[in-house]
Amino acid sequence: MILDLSALLAVTSPEEMIRYGGIALICAIVFIETGLLLGIIIPGGDSLLFTTGLLCATNIIKTDIYLLIPLMIVSGILGDLLGYTIGKRMGKNLYKRQDSWFFKKKHLQQAEQFYKSKGKTAIIAGKFIPVIRTFNPLLAGVSNFNFSLYLVSTLIGTTLWICTLVLGAYIIGKKFPQLENYIHYIIPGIILLSVIPLVIKFFQRDQADATKPQNN
Repeated sequence: MILDLSALLAVTSPEEMIRYGGIALICAIVFIETGLLLGIIIPGGDSLLFTTGLLCATNIIKTDIYLLIPLMIVSGILGDLLGYTIGKRMGKNLYKRQDSWFFKKKHLQQAEQFYKSKGKTAIIAGKFIPVIRTFNPLLAGVSNFNFSLYLVSTLIGTTLWICTLVLGAYIIGKKFPQLENYIHYIIPGIILLSVIPLVIKFFQRDQADATKPQNN
């Protein structure tokens, strides 16, 4: 039996994953992104939220938007709380951890710089930045950030993040229902747009490293 590559690619596209996985898969990805520290590599984040709102508006996802959004918010908050707990238990040992296929010290350092520069607002603002979003809960736990304040901050940040992208996409989908006919082109475009800034930043950092004077 010959594997149909085109069929395999279709099934693993974000649209098909959401279509077949439904609410459970959507909420699982939102949770895993920060709760299990896989936000760098899983196909989640901003593109997932926007895609979910768009598919809900075009009736590809047969779920009421006012049920879907609270479930996603709860999943995001639970993921943040798990990340916070892991950070608190690991403490400063987190900085001694060796790089692995999903954990990179440079990402942790980037998040730490953002965390220090933004202070208490980092929990909220960091929700809109992919790498920061993953490591913020860890850093909050490591630094013994006040739990009550963290809970309120992550509640506000998660709600703003999910409502902005999911509701924004939902409103666009309802206003322009003909988008359903172009969904196969729109979703790859969304993913591409979300990846471009990361690629640009990577090359900028690479050039900066290349121009640094070498120590003799």
